[in-house]
Amino acid sequence: MNEVYLSHGSLYDYQLMPFFNMAAKCGFNGVEIIVGRNEEMSNISYMKKLSADFKIPVKVLHCPFNSWQSDLWPKKPHEKLIRTVEMAYKLGAGVVVAHTALSEDREYKDWLINELGGFQSKHPQVKIGIENMPRRYVLFGKLGRVFFNYKKLPFKIRRKIIYDIAAHLPKYNKFAPIELDDFTNSLNSVELLNKFKYVTIDTTHLGTWNCAPHEYLDKITTGIAHVHLSNYKISLEHRTIDDGIMDLAKFLSKLRKRNYGGGITIETDPHSFENHRSFAITSKKLIADIEFIRSSFNN
Repeated sequence: MNEVYLSHGSLYDYQLMPFFNMAAKCGFNGVEIIVGRNEEMSNISYMKKLSADFKIPVKVLHCPFNSWQSDLWPKKPHEKLIRTVEMAYKLGAGVVVAHTALSEDREYKDWLINELGGFQSKHPQVKIGIENMPRRYVLFGKLGRVFFNYKKLPFKIRRKIIYDIAAHLPKYNKFAPIELDDFTNSLNSVELLNKFKYVTIDTTHLGTWNCAPHEYLDKITTGIAHVHLSNYKISLEHRTIDDGIMDLAKFLSKLRKRNYGGGITIETDPHSFENHRSFAITSKKLIADIEFIRSSFNN
């Protein structure tokens, strides 16, 4: 029976104690934590204590997002990855999820191509699963891409000029849309992801490519370290499992036929729940989603 985990990203405005409590009460086999956002998410001793108190292990760590900057963490993406692997050893987590390198991440891209393989070989106890990322268009051509990548502007302003491929409408064409990510300088295609020893499949990100997750499985020729499971609506990512256009039951069934033996993390947006602040409502939904995963995986 494959294990099912809860990502802290699903309840990211919870502190760790109520998050562990939710995961334990719902019957998850473990948790995934996106580390580095603040001091609490960087405190190994505190995570160990919560894991022991609630009897729920930390199974997966997710690297800090590349854009996050903290005095507690290195600045460069590959250094954050190395630090996350070190944390995983101390917490007993067997998987680290890392984002792939997009076009503006030149130094990180070079490290992934030239150094990750050797680093993984030296740390076989922790599988480093490189995650497929969303595909988006940006309006106003190359100027729009420059505008979006100017990180000093609030994201809520920058996001107004982007949309994903599944949401494309002819009206956008007059705004000269181009790919937000320059694929010639990116590692986000399935062909390049297959060059890594392990990948993490994120189902909602596939929705932004207009790609069915069960069809994507046929394109993966390398090892699958981990799976992030959530649904997708047009322009809305990380929906709950039954709230979207993707056939996740078919994906899970095909994953079993592939003899996948790793974990499956529910990674939704908190606001995809009816009321994520309500323990009763949210726990009921999560328990139902665990059952859906287990029954679909075994069909």
